[in-house]
Amino acid sequence: MPDSPETLYDQMKRELRTASETLRSEWREMRASFDDPNHWGRSVRTGTGEVTDYYLTAEQRERLKTMRPAKALLYRTGWVFRALFERLAPERRVVAIIGVLLILISHKDNSYDIVGGLFLLVVIMLELKDKLTAHDELAEGRRIQEMLMPERSPAVPGWSVWLSTRSANEVCGDLIDVLRMEEGRVRVTIADVAGKGLHAALLTTKLQATVRALASEHSALDALVARVNAIFHRDSPSHIFASLFAAEFVPGASGIRYVNAGHLPAIVRRAGALHETGKGDMALGLSTKAEFHAQTEELAPGDLFVLYSDGLTEATNLAGEFFGRERLLSFLRDASGPSDAIGRALLRRVDEFAGTARATDDLSLIILQRLPDPPSSDAP
Repeated sequence: MPDSPETLYDQMKRELRTASETLRSEWREMRASFDDPNHWGRSVRTGTGEVTDYYLTAEQRERLKTMRPAKALLYRTGWVFRALFERLAPERRVVAIIGVLLILISHKDNSYDIVGGLFLLVVIMLELKDKLTAHDELAEGRRIQEMLMPERSPAVPGWSVWLSTRSANEVCGDLIDVLRMEEGRVRVTIADVAGKGLHAALLTTKLQATVRALASEHSALDALVARVNAIFHRDSPSHIFASLFAAEFVPGASGIRYVNAGHLPAIVRRAGALHETGKGDMALGLSTKAEFHAQTEELAPGDLFVLYSDGLTEATNLAGEFFGRERLLSFLRDASGPSDAIGRALLRRVDEFAGTARATDDLSLIILQRLPDPPSSDAP
């Protein structure tokens, strides 16, 4: 028997229940923030730092370091408001100027300050509308990126594979991908396009499409990366480059063949000892004459092959410290379990280190683990 349709009354009750739960959750978070005496101070410092980083140039930030606190506050405020004003559309600048003038000439015999405040409120509402529109468009772009992402734990006989990526902003400039090739070969790719934001995300999507389109034409990794480099160099702005690490392996085999084009070396844990693969070749997009060389690592059952982007080691806490390579190596040295458990535990460790600090770069991680060989069926 089909369920009866939800009545308007039931729908209103459900919406009110959801809103009530949301308000209670936010109230608990607010009360917890009052219990922490350092919360508001951290929030103010974090917000001030983000405003300064966004609106001021590197030269202005350096000049502030040489000033006395009172003078630095005065200059910082002036530079921020000037940068904010310069980013307004011409018509909105006029409205903002009128609003400020009305507030300045107001006195007890008129209500110009109210009118001026309304003018400034209109400017703020228009800017907020633009921001929300852009946010919605970026959110849709992020949704499409997620649709293009591979499954997090692809099933590969003889291997435990785990992949993860998360963006610092609405869209991601990192790439992770898995392709199943002929003869059972599996190819994984991690890449990082220089910069952040929309331009990096667009180039990342194009890079992924290029790698996938050429995969069937080039069985050799070095030839594939060389062709991808030529196309990336041709179609990207001259100042943009990308690092890429492509690796492939065969289910049931022990070797991983890879090409490193300017990316961070892979970390290999073999019999409990850690080492990094050698320095890679030139990054993509820098030269059409770049040469790329394939190398091989042999893994025994239980060994790890870890690929990551610099968003992991350069994750920062509120004190400005990096998570760093040494913390990563220390974690991998003692990590146990399958690749997915290791990956999730590592990301938790990074999050605990960063605390409430805002992420400044995209973070991607691929963990390949060789599994023990299955028992022989010939055993009596």
